[in-house]
Amino acid sequence: MTELQIREAEAGDAEVLGRIFFDSFESLATRHSFPIEPGTPEFTDFQMKSMLATEGIFGLVAERADEIVGSGFQDERGTIVGVGPISVDPAAMDVGVGRALMEALLQRSRERAVPGVRLVQTAYHYRSLSLYAKLGFVVREPLSVFQGSPKAAAVPGASVRPATDDDVDTCDNLCRDVHGHDRHAELQAAVDRGAASVVERGDGVTGYTTGLGYIGHAVGSTDDDISALIQSAEMFTGLGVLVPSRNTALMAWCLTAGLRLVQQSTLMSIGLYNEPHSAWLPSIGY
Repeated sequence: MTELQIREAEAGDAEVLGRIFFDSFESLATRHSFPIEPGTPEFTDFQMKSMLATEGIFGLVAERADEIVGSGFQDERGTIVGVGPISVDPAAMDVGVGRALMEALLQRSRERAVPGVRLVQTAYHYRSLSLYAKLGFVVREPLSVFQGSPKAAAVPGASVRPATDDDVDTCDNLCRDVHGHDRHAELQAAVDRGAASVVERGDGVTGYTTGLGYIGHAVGSTDDDISALIQSAEMFTGLGVLVPSRNTALMAWCLTAGLRLVQQSTLMSIGLYNEPHSAWLPSIGY
């Protein structure tokens, strides 16, 4: 078999990588009779181009016989690195491509002395769970993916509005209170493109989100803050919003609000991990 080559991803790879991204997840979901997480080829094409154009997101490409067979990305914009997506052409699955990409990404984080690495794994994909466990990842949090439109019922005393530059410091402090670190660059980018929102109760900001769904995260002082943010969303990106399953109160709120539980995922980590305080929602990265 031709030797596998790993190289850094380039802007010109976007079209091929977007196709493999969709085909990889479509093949997996169809095999297990689950919904396709990225949704459409148009979404994966857009997302791949966006990642390749974003400073601080690093990508690798796997090639065999000069043909691209997979890719792996990680968000390096903050203290914690978030891995994903890892996608492999269905014709090249189960021969070590995913492992080679993961090992190369982890080696880069070791060389950069990154304190912690995280990822969100699709729970029904036992092969990836086994691979990540072999590589040293620890299961930290079961996640429930919810989809749908919440019933119109305002959270008492809470109002949601678009985030501005003036909110960033407060939001960074909220994130540090919940997780022990901020996600400043990710938050600032979401504010710049108009995707971030804050929730206010009383005289101050008590929570924020960089977008509801797979590509955004949220933190709040209470479950009510997160509920208000979810309630305000016109739609969820990707398959849905990721809710920590151990937060039974927030889980119950989602179900009562009419959201549908469509899938289970798993948050895993290597290195630094602070048990979160208060309320939060991860992105598909972490």
